[in-house]
Amino acid sequence: MGLRPIDLLILFAVGAAGGLIGDAGAVQSGVTRYLDDSVPFVWESPIWFPVMVGGATVLIGAVRLALGPTRPGFDARIGVAAFASVVAVYSVTTVVGDDGTAAVALVVTLAVIAACFFADRPGWICGLAAAAIGPAVEIAIVELDLSEYTDPNDSLFGVGLWLPGLYVVFGAAAARITELLVARHET
Repeated sequence: MGLRPIDLLILFAVGAAGGLIGDAGAVQSGVTRYLDDSVPFVWESPIWFPVMVGGATVLIGAVRLALGPTRPGFDARIGVAAFASVVAVYSVTTVVGDDGTAAVALVVTLAVIAACFFADRPGWICGLAAAAIGPAVEIAIVELDLSEYTDPNDSLFGVGLWLPGLYVVFGAAAARITELLVARHET
């Protein structure tokens, strides 16, 4: 069984909400700054930001389903924990304040620990794909002068060196939440 329209909406909303929460911390702490104010903002983010994160969450869900059967069993607590782990890792990126070895190691380690608890093999593939694609998209956004990562959070071609770690947990969490949405219809 695949995702129903309501599941797509839930995935989109979960991604957009998590993105807005994390991005608010990044903007308020000075880690990131938006350079273009020609579009409306939602909280601290231009409208395109939650749309992109919500869309990416739906896309990861579709990829997860294409990678093979989902695990059975619905437990909403797992979905809440997956969401919370992304927000927690995102929050750490705003607190550690730099691209130094300790900060990057902390973010990546927390992301891997969280993903180990809820990602299966396809979930890890989603996390690793997000870790490659997500930073590339953010590098393009910086190159388009829509936003910037402030020094010392710009060591990876203008974005945070810790960004792949954040995307690992994001991709793995989106995959697991997708599985739970599918399982919810099978119970």
